[in-house]
Amino acid sequence: MMTLDEFKIAFSNIRNLGYVKTLRRGPTGVGYTLECLLNIDENNIDLPDLEGIELKAHRSNVNSMITLFTFNRKAWKMPPLQAISKYGTPNGNNRLG
Repeated sequence: MMTLDEFKIAFSNIRNLGYVKTLRRGPTGVGYTLECLLNIDENNIDLPDLEGIELKAHRSNVNSMITLFTFNRKAWKMPPLQAISKYGTPNGNNRLG
């Protein structure tokens, strides 16, 4: 498993590449491409990719939402409501999300 320090170096190297064409079409292409560039094996499990962190990637020109919360209880380091209280931001109805 990649450490956070290793990720920072690898991500900096990827950023220096500039534009990288996706290796797969469709909604999973960007994440798949990032995982390939980081030499992380693709998986479809709801557990973190590196040192307790789940890697997320998305295209900048889409309006779809990114799910940052999982229902997999093994992935949580704190109760979900505590995480929302600590890290959530208010939406249009002043509700934390």
